[in-house]
Amino acid sequence: MGKQISILTRIHLCNFLKFNEFRYTKDQGKKWKMASMAGLWVLLIAMVCFYVSMLAYGYVVIGLEDVLPMYLTAISGLLIFFFTILKAGSVIFQKKSYEILCVMPVSQTAIVVSRFLGMYLGNVILSLVVMIPGMAVYAYFQKPGFGFYFFGIVGTLFIPLLPMTIATVFGALITAVSSRMKHTSMVRTILSVLLVLVIMGGSSALTQVEGEITATMLQDLSGVVEKIMGRMYPPAVWLGEAMTEGNIGTAGLYFGVSILCFLLMIVFVSKNFQKICQRLYSTNAKHDYQMSHLKSNSVLKTLYKKELKRYFASSIYVTNTIVGPIMMVLLSAAVLFMDTRQLSEYLPMADRIIDFMPFALAATSCLITTTCTSISMEGKEWWIVKSLPIDAKELFDSKILMNLSIIAPFYLISEVLLMIAFRPGMVDAIWLVVLPVILMVFACVFGITINLLFPVFQWENEVTIVKQSASSMIGGLGGCLFIILCALPVLLVEQISPNLMKGIIAVLVLGITFVLYKKNGKVRLQEIGE
Repeated sequence: MGKQISILTRIHLCNFLKFNEFRYTKDQGKKWKMASMAGLWVLLIAMVCFYVSMLAYGYVVIGLEDVLPMYLTAISGLLIFFFTILKAGSVIFQKKSYEILCVMPVSQTAIVVSRFLGMYLGNVILSLVVMIPGMAVYAYFQKPGFGFYFFGIVGTLFIPLLPMTIATVFGALITAVSSRMKHTSMVRTILSVLLVLVIMGGSSALTQVEGEITATMLQDLSGVVEKIMGRMYPPAVWLGEAMTEGNIGTAGLYFGVSILCFLLMIVFVSKNFQKICQRLYSTNAKHDYQMSHLKSNSVLKTLYKKELKRYFASSIYVTNTIVGPIMMVLLSAAVLFMDTRQLSEYLPMADRIIDFMPFALAATSCLITTTCTSISMEGKEWWIVKSLPIDAKELFDSKILMNLSIIAPFYLISEVLLMIAFRPGMVDAIWLVVLPVILMVFACVFGITINLLFPVFQWENEVTIVKQSASSMIGGLGGCLFIILCALPVLLVEQISPNLMKGIIAVLVLGITFVLYKKNGKVRLQEIGE
């Protein structure tokens, strides 16, 4: 069985990393794109390492170095949980590979273990990226003993086990509940989003400190942080104490709980793998079709309806792209209920928040646009689209309209909340409404441009496109970064009034959007992906 696990894991990693495709393809353009993607990953990892290092340095400066290891552990665990819960069901109980492997002489345990190992290796990299820079900063200033390095390195390798176990349970439950209902994808999406919101709300409630913060509490700020960590994620406290104090008891508790929960999950899934897959993917066909009146629509409307159906048919697609608009509403609600005058006493330029909010709305709503992966989401059916008598402009217009339709309800709610919160004058109100729309349209067109540069049609799992593709990373992060850069002149240039600067930026963004839009429309569908 060990050999089967090794082979299946290598196959999974080769498919994930596209190693064989890069090694054997003779298409130099494809090799360049894959090399660019690898370089982008390296750059992203370097940025995360730099951010974690600065965060760790800040903790040391304010005297919270004792809680730094447990804080990094909690952050790693939460990141792994959120990344895993959205894909656990589709990776562990993947339908296509199950249909292939179930007829082969391969044990169910080998299949399950190999899939868990594939997810584990990816999550270990994430935990190392977060833990190692923070540990390095801590070690430089504190000069800890051998126990810190031993428990830190070994503990980092065990960080993914417990979050993966919990995420797999929730992911499997969501998949199981939704698969027995009529609108499977819609129910799965709603359950996933609700779970994320509940966890975010629960985390916020757990981090509340009872009563007012006194001077004594400020002096013992590390104790307050440790108490909060203990509420949110007790294993982080166990590993943190093992690293800073060399506490073997808490180290044993951490390793024991992590290993035991993970092994129990593997044993349970292995014994029930076939039953779970059969229950998840068995369907009852109903032959009650009746002929009714046929309707005809314009090409754009037909393509638009097709995009909406494709979007809501994928829970992974919806869950990953709907978080940004939800954050936009939450941000607007937070502004409504906070005291901006009191905030200005603690944060620089807080009195300029009304100038920053149009950019903040657009940035949060466009964290991951649907357009940056909408072409790749066509997958193996792309040949059908290429054979249709339609122009690229009509296809891309339908994808842009679909993206804007998803954002529109959240945008309207956010605008109402902000109007109530700020009660702005006429000019500020116009920019608060118009500028986010301009930036959102740019982000949608920019997403199409990026997906044209990095189209991927040969994929087996939607997670590969929505979460791990070059177009999703560049299209989402690149558009968001561009919007933030647009905000800097408004906040930093004092020689020009903010409203005039907003007008200049609006004209520039509209010009860039128009150029990209015209360029995208000239592409021939038959040449995409060739």
